[in-house]
Amino acid sequence: MKLREKTKEQLIEEAFSIFNGGDGLNHWSYTSTSTPFAKNIIQYTFPEKIRRSWSWRYKPNFGNLVNNTVQRLIADVLYKSKTSVVTEWDRDYNVSFNKELEEINKKDPVDKKDEYARKEMVSYAHDCIGITKKVVKDLVGTDKLVCEKYVDHKEFTMIKPITGRVDYLTEKLFIELKTKPPNIRKVKNKDEWSMSTQELPTEPSIDNLTQTSFYYMTTKKVPYLIYVNDKDHIIFDQSHELMSEEHLEHLYFKMVEKIILWERMIMFCKGNLSELALMCEPPDMNHYFYYNELALMCEPPDMNHYFYYKDLAPEQLQLITKLWGIKT
Repeated sequence: MKLREKTKEQLIEEAFSIFNGGDGLNHWSYTSTSTPFAKNIIQYTFPEKIRRSWSWRYKPNFGNLVNNTVQRLIADVLYKSKTSVVTEWDRDYNVSFNKELEEINKKDPVDKKDEYARKEMVSYAHDCIGITKKVVKDLVGTDKLVCEKYVDHKEFTMIKPITGRVDYLTEKLFIELKTKPPNIRKVKNKDEWSMSTQELPTEPSIDNLTQTSFYYMTTKKVPYLIYVNDKDHIIFDQSHELMSEEHLEHLYFKMVEKIILWERMIMFCKGNLSELALMCEPPDMNHYFYYNELALMCEPPDMNHYFYYKDLAPEQLQLITKLWGIKT
């Protein structure tokens, strides 16, 4: 008896079952596609419950503390999920700030250095919030302000859509906010640390521009990319050549092309995580598949990378050893 062939939907479900502990992948995000494919594997193959249990150093926490507090202070509408919005909440500064800080402190610091940074960053955050609030209000004016609105889109032959949440959105414009947390440094010849203001960039980074490009392509509103620290801010708008419509479209489609290639790799491996990991090794040019550009876009995890593979959870370290044989 001839076996019944699997449907396209069944093949997709099987291939993407490597994600989220077997539950699959509903969508891509800029965050999930902005790192090497090996990093994506060791991050998103774990269930969301496990990922949420991992501790993060103070810098992303700083961004959440600033941005979430400002949103609670000045937003007219806050999205809690794709379909759930709120328009009424306690807008008191201390209530908003402390609520976010409590969420951050539910997880233990990564180490003593991070413990010090968590305490010291608070005063920097207060200053950064004041600057951010004024910058956003100056741009938005009296227009209705919506925060964290979900947007998604799927191009060409993509299997899964890209989903994101816009920081600040009005009928006319949107704002992508990037905070610059203070830097922490070890005091010379002492078992102590010190903090200092991180300088603002003089040019927008390609990573941040790519994220902005997605929101631009999905909203078609006037884009603003803003960097803020505890002392000042800098605004990049369409007067900057890198924020032009043409350049944002170019970056967006580059991201789309990468996602399409990743999806082809995933479908090729039919849900076999070990085979997918092998594509992240240096290509064997005698291998029939490595002539394909899909494999050429992957690299094995560089465990010496200053950011991507720092402070990994035990589950991630075990997965790296299993998939690539790298002892950690």
